[in-house]
Parts: sequence; structure tokens; C-alpha cells
Amino acid sequence: MLEKRFIIENLQKTYCYRCGTSLEGAKLITITEAPIALVAHAVCSICKAESMVTITPTGSGSVPVQSDLNGEEFKKFIGAKAVSYDELLDLHLALKKKSIWNLLAKKEKKPASRQKA
Repeated sequence: MLEKRFIIENLQKTYCYRCGTSLEGAKLITITEAPIALVAHAVCSICKAESMVTITPTGSGSVPVQSDLNGEEFKKFIGAKAVSYDELLDLHLALKKKSIWNLLAKKEKKPASRQKA
């Protein structure tokens, strides 16, 4: 794993794609970490632009993130199981029968009426 000091030094030399500020003070959420690399979601402390940051012993880099996911959601979905072809075909068949809104809507059960004693 990379040392915290090394990560901070690399963030000092990595700049926000939108405002040009160093990402040293950015909010950082680690997505994956290996002995020689770190991939993290960074949010610029000045303009709140989001980037994916990769830090390795040979240097660092950042890529703008154009997504509605936040850092915790990236972390959650990065390790998620892939959707199988069968699951995709099942969804396709279900969408042929009902609209997506009907499939997503939760059917609420009516409360049971009380019987008079």
C-alpha cells in the first residue's frame, strides 16, 4: 500500500481539470487500493468538480468524472457482480409486457379493515 505522505505529495502535483487548483485538499474516497496503486474519487475543494485519480510510484493522473454517482456509489458498484446475459434477456422480456414504471412501482397493500366486535 502507498504511504499517506506519498499520496498527499502526488495530489499536490495533480490539478483540478475545471479550476486548476491542486487536489491536495480534495475530498478523497478510495475506490481500489493495491500495493503499488491507488484509484480514488476526488472532489475539488474549490469548485466541487469530480475526478478519478490514479496514483502509482511512477506518477499520478486524473480523469474528469461525468456521472451522477458520488464517491461512495462508485465504491459500492465497482465490486458488484456483472449482469448476466440471462438476466438482461429476462429484463427485456419483462419490459415487453410492462412499462419500466410499472415494474419499478411498489404495489402497496391496503390496510386490513378492522372487524367490529
